[in-house]
Amino acid sequence: GCDITSALFGQGKNKFISLFLKHEELLNRAATFLNPQAATEQVTKAGGNVLVALYGGDPTTQNLDEQRYHSFVKAAAKTKFNLARLPPTTDAAQLHAMRSYHQVQTWLGNEKDPLKWGWMHTPSRLFPKKSEKDPAPESLLQCISCTCKKGCTNACGCRKAGLHCSLLCKHCIGQSCENPMPVILDNESKEGDAPAPIDIVDEQLECEDIEL
Repeated sequence: GCDITSALFGQGKNKFISLFLKHEELLNRAATFLNPQAATEQVTKAGGNVLVALYGGDPTTQNLDEQRYHSFVKAAAKTKFNLARLPPTTDAAQLHAMRSYHQVQTWLGNEKDPLKWGWMHTPSRLFPKKSEKDPAPESLLQCISCTCKKGCTNACGCRKAGLHCSLLCKHCIGQSCENPMPVILDNESKEGDAPAPIDIVDEQLECEDIEL
């Protein structure tokens, strides 16, 4: 990031350099930003792949939204957690990549229309476009988890909120406690059959099925 594009919270230039030294194949993706004929789709895809790797994912099998979801699940049970440390959403990352490409091309002497590369007009100057999508589904943002080490009795945060514990809970993961996720058995299953999959009754507990 720089003063005239945007920046990733907690991700400095040195980390990018280390990333490219460790994964030389990413240099091919970064080279897209040097191509004056690159299409928007090529730029945003290359930028997304680099960011997935930056946040510890595998760009050949994951996208930023998946990486963001897994990072959220790991961090949601912590007592203190800064959402800014999550990987950006795909929407925000695409705009960041477009502005970065525009800046690189400007340095190379190639004039590009800023309005096509992540900028918008304001009464006084150009201003970066903002992401139009929410950072996460509302149901996921409202998820509640606990950090009870045993029992999950009356002091449990999930129980106080009238919810069952879930996979987001740090220690019990909604299973080894007195406030577990309900298991709904198939009424037609025969004796000895495996139970039906766990049915998360409350929408707030369906976090593991939500894709950001």
